Amino acid sequence: MIKHQPNEVKGNALRRITVLSLMIGSLIRGGRASLQCIGQGMDLEIDLESRVKKAKRWLKSKWTDAETHFIPYLIPIIRSLSKSNRIIVAIDGSSIGDCMTLMISIIWKNRAIPVCWTVRKAPKGHFPEQMHVDLIKTAADIFESVLGKGHPIVLLGDGEFDGVELMKTCRQVGWQFVVRTGKDCLISDNEQADGATRFDAIIPQLGQDTFFMPDIRVTRQAYGEINALRWHEKKYEHPLYLLTNIEEAPLAIFCYKKRYCIETFFSDIKSRGFNINRTRISNPEMIFNLIIIAALAFILAILTAFEGINSELLPKFIRKDRVKNLSIFQIGLRTIKFLCQKQHCFSFQFSNNFP
Repeated sequence: MIKHQPNEVKGNALRRITVLSLMIGSLIRGGRASLQCIGQGMDLEIDLESRVKKAKRWLKSKWTDAETHFIPYLIPIIRSLSKSNRIIVAIDGSSIGDCMTLMISIIWKNRAIPVCWTVRKAPKGHFPEQMHVDLIKTAADIFESVLGKGHPIVLLGDGEFDGVELMKTCRQVGWQFVVRTGKDCLISDNEQADGATRFDAIIPQLGQDTFFMPDIRVTRQAYGEINALRWHEKKYEHPLYLLTNIEEAPLAIFCYKKRYCIETFFSDIKSRGFNINRTRISNPEMIFNLIIIAALAFILAILTAFEGINSELLPKFIRKDRVKNLSIFQIGLRTIKFLCQKQHCFSFQFSNNFP
């Protein structure tokens, strides 16, 4: 089970959280995730070199972890979003610095809220399936510790995440899943995989772009029974081939359409926000802890956006005809930057409910 920090924090723990808050503010104002820029933006009356060292010590510290410095701020968000019928999460990977990050995020209003992640030293490439499995178990522990057992959760993944062990793990933790697979995926209607055929060899009826095949087995391991879905809309050149344990094709399609939202998070903490991809930090543990800062800054921005949209100050930093063209993240980011530049006092609580 996941253990969360107590409400009262003091001593060294309080000092570490204070440094975290200073780095979040620096990252938002400066928009760059290098140690030099983070240290430069920290609001402390000490030399720049000392500020950079303080930031580096936090990123390298054995006491820095997501369990203490991220999960407590995620809990009220999960509880708020759990009021809907189901929680939809996506798993995906992206490069940051010289490392690859594998992340599971909650999908919410075309944005992805990070839940947990792992980092390994590699400039690009896919993660081993065991790392997929381990991350799903970590996320399942987090959700169970907050919501208890049984809350419906749907995992989405692209073609990297169609492994048998991943699908087995989803079933073990009680999750539904919709994952993309290759058109050459072998499917069969029996345990011996007799007569197995490629997914794309099954031709739909004339005029039928989408079809659903229940209770089939996939791959040479004849894993199943699960459902196979060929989904093709006219606006797309090629069909998508999906595997799912959801029993209704429209629901599986509805969920899978939200998978692309996780890519917006990586874009927001990279080129559209904090340029975390340009960091020169190469240590995987430090990258992991840097993502804690970026994730909290991201959440702070999107929650602040709802105050910014309704604020009478909005026209002072965003043209009225541009508001509709900006994402929630950009509106929140610009709101915070404006308030900081003008030295306006404002308070923020992660416990605020998501709208």
